[in-house]
Amino acid sequence: MKEKNGYTTLQMLIVIGILGIFTLVLIGTTSYAYKDKSDEYYEEKIHLIVKQAELFGESSETLKKEGNLNITVNDLVNAGYFVADDNDGNVIDPRNSKANLNGLRIVLNYKDDKVEAEVVRED
Repeated sequence: MKEKNGYTTLQMLIVIGILGIFTLVLIGTTSYAYKDKSDEYYEEKIHLIVKQAELFGESSETLKKEGNLNITVNDLVNAGYFVADDNDGNVIDPRNSKANLNGLRIVLNYKDDKVEAEVVRED
């Protein structure tokens, strides 16, 4: 009787097929990790800027006297209401790491003892 050493072609094809299916499932379930989330990060940063601008407005006597005030993100950084992303005082745009948001304008309105902030987008 002849001794068998090794696997048949059919057995090898089955193993390769199972490994292929496992790889496809694994890639499909982990591909979300490579998704670009820069727009979501931008919206979160804008939301934080608006909240900090409202806090800035609550302590501004100029806003309370005049009713409205235009500021920039740079004003928030200089006043200590928003932390810059680098040592130069720049707030980096998450959508483009070479751009900054320091010049982004914010309109503050004071009505009925409440401060409302709105970012003026120039996209």
